[in-house]
Amino acid sequence: MTPYEVIGWSLLNTTAVTAIVGTSTSRTVTHGLRPRNSDVPCINYFELGGGSRWSGYERQPYSINCRAATPAAAMDLARVVTTVFAGSAGTGIYGRLNGFNIERGSLIQKQGLIPEDKVDGVSIYNAPVDITIVYPSSTVS
Repeated sequence: MTPYEVIGWSLLNTTAVTAIVGTSTSRTVTHGLRPRNSDVPCINYFELGGGSRWSGYERQPYSINCRAATPAAAMDLARVVTTVFAGSAGTGIYGRLNGFNIERGSLIQKQGLIPEDKVDGVSIYNAPVDITIVYPSSTVS
């Protein structure tokens, strides 16, 4: 398992997240760009620059984009995602998750609200949440 897979696994195995976006992995929680014409609410996430390595550990930041049709719904989804990765040094998600040793998955910051263009007549709002994942280099498969 890779760091991006553990993020997707964590999101799809959190009932509060799937209660909002559903469980269809092909459209509701995706790694990389948001699939064209995908319904909202949805989440897409991707690796940010600025990762580092030290003493056998890697640290990689990710942006998790929480999209919905209203500003309130996007912010609500971001709040739920924040609880999955909340914490600071040594807190947040950690342990062995689906075969992946994670030392820390924690919130960096919430980025506010970004209005996006209408898609097929539906307004979309994005509430990004930046997190960091820390893991032993040896756990990446």
